[in-house]
Amino acid sequence: MVVKRSPIYRPILVPGFAILATLFGSISCSAEQLPPAALIAVKGVCPKVTDQIESAMGDLNGDKIPDAAILLGCKSQDNQEVMILYGQHGGSYKIALRSQVWPFNGRSEIALQIRNRTLIFSEHCAFNCNPESWSSTYKFTIRNDQLILVGEDYISTMLSGKDYEIVKTSGTSINYLTQKPIYWGKTDGKDYTETRNSFKLKVPLGFTDFNFEACRLRQSCMPISVSLPKQK
Repeated sequence: MVVKRSPIYRPILVPGFAILATLFGSISCSAEQLPPAALIAVKGVCPKVTDQIESAMGDLNGDKIPDAAILLGCKSQDNQEVMILYGQHGGSYKIALRSQVWPFNGRSEIALQIRNRTLIFSEHCAFNCNPESWSSTYKFTIRNDQLILVGEDYISTMLSGKDYEIVKTSGTSINYLTQKPIYWGKTDGKDYTETRNSFKLKVPLGFTDFNFEACRLRQSCMPISVSLPKQK
């Protein structure tokens, strides 16, 4: 059995803001670790899917039966999406939700985790990252029987100077439950700035509308109609 090791992005609480630090551990697993019934359910709709898919197990809907979140290319390895499978009594699995489909990006690495009934979707720059690197984390939980986006964090780190000695870090943290975003930045651990704002979102952002490529390009899943603090 092969276990893939991926960097975990966990929030570290620092006065005034939250950043994500890289801690190595296993939060995703290969298809061999999926229950056979879950893989059978996936191949029922994606018969050509490769066995090299990323997945995470855990109770997402609160029924005390392990569920599965799976990152895969259903029709082609050139595309990706995330499927949510709810575990059933008796050991079977049912495909409950599917995200939007986005193009595969070879420069980043994605990891999945289900923890405390929360789906955590993390991405970070994996190749040719210098002098700039980035990471994103999206959290989904069930509210009113819907899996919705409740929070996201985006961080960018830029190296500059003759010996890349100057480190500028900036990021955006959005809480969709309180509808409050925080934009922050610092240089070499100093000159910290922070801008707080609020927004009105009439309809929660559902998992079925999640398009990672669109969120990545905009550095946020926030709808275009909602304004966020601009980088200074």
